[in-house]
Amino acid sequence: MATQERSEKIGRPVRPEPTGRATGSKPGSGALTDAKIMALKPPATGQVEYPDTIVPGLRVRIGVSGAKTFVLRKRVAGKNRNITLGRYSERLTLPEARKKARQILSDVEMKADPVAALPKPQKRSATGYTVNALWPAYKQSKAELRKIGEIERVFKRHILPEFGDRAADGITRSEITRFIDDVAQRTPVMARNILAYFSAFYTWALPRLDRLPGNPCRDAGRPPKPKPRERVLSDEEIGALWHVLEAEGAPFGPAIQLLLLTGQRRNEVFEAEGAEFDLERALWTIPGERAKNGVAHLVPCAPAVVSIIESLLDHDRGDKLLPARGNWEVGPSGFSKAMARIRAALEKQVGRPVPHWTLHDLRRTTATGLQRLGIRLEVTEAVLNHLSGARSGIVGVYQRHHYFDEKRAALAAWSKEVTRLQGLHRRKSRLQKV
Repeated sequence: MATQERSEKIGRPVRPEPTGRATGSKPGSGALTDAKIMALKPPATGQVEYPDTIVPGLRVRIGVSGAKTFVLRKRVAGKNRNITLGRYSERLTLPEARKKARQILSDVEMKADPVAALPKPQKRSATGYTVNALWPAYKQSKAELRKIGEIERVFKRHILPEFGDRAADGITRSEITRFIDDVAQRTPVMARNILAYFSAFYTWALPRLDRLPGNPCRDAGRPPKPKPRERVLSDEEIGALWHVLEAEGAPFGPAIQLLLLTGQRRNEVFEAEGAEFDLERALWTIPGERAKNGVAHLVPCAPAVVSIIESLLDHDRGDKLLPARGNWEVGPSGFSKAMARIRAALEKQVGRPVPHWTLHDLRRTTATGLQRLGIRLEVTEAVLNHLSGARSGIVGVYQRHHYFDEKRAALAAWSKEVTRLQGLHRRKSRLQKV
């Protein structure tokens, strides 16, 4: 029988791992895996550490909050040193944590002064405030902002996993620069947004931290503003995408169909609530607090949109039109994996590589399609809820409720066009199979 995998609880004797393991396992099965980490349950009290058998000293720690953190334990100069590597997340995966741990262990072995090779522990602030400790008060101070949902999403997904456990006045400009540079390699726009939100946090925190000399984000490296995107899906791609979305199912399938048919913004669709829809009048009212420009927006619904909404509404399930699977109180997550899956399926449908596209490109595709159908520019801007160009300034104030009938006609025409493109794709697919 293989040795039972064990965990180590801080300050207490070693006890068996709660998840257990079947007997007769192969040697080396005590190694950490993503499945094991995701299955870990938070302890009732304290913290629990689970060792990795592949990289000696590497452990994943879970506390009562459920947060999972990689730590490296190394004995140096007769003393155990604990090095926090970071939160288990999309940015710090298990392979990345192992790579990081191996680099530190190698540095320790190669340096003449092994203690100097280890990352120096950050000094705690006089207040002891970490970013995690300050976050609830900061969030409360911004509760009235229209974009508080986006601020919270950026903090929870990017900033808190990286810096949450750190003393707020111990984070340096260079650390933030490296972090932002790393994000910018994948998503330059998001990198700029993260830096802006983190800088606003430090502007708020500055008078609350005596030892904070200044806003470390102020002079941190800022990625250049990306060039405006011009990607518009072709007719062939639109027809094929609709076929893919029908097979995808909720929440992403119908949500992306709504994005394409209405031209509204991603958050406006994915955070929609059932109460915003009046199906008898075929009308979707996006409240001002959820609209990017703060202006309540009336979106006439074409019959295809009404059909999608009817399939999603479940008043016994909760307020969210598109809830997360297993949690009806919040919106869906897992956008990166879903988009990778949908992009791959689209390429399979068209039978060739498809240039990269994003959810926001669907909004541009809708706008371009409306123009191609002969819809006037000011009506297209009204559909998109733009207060720029023809509807900006004082003109926009008086035209806010204009063009309703024109918007309904425009979106109905675009829905018919998408249906036509979907039909063309189906006929083409049948002919190819013959």
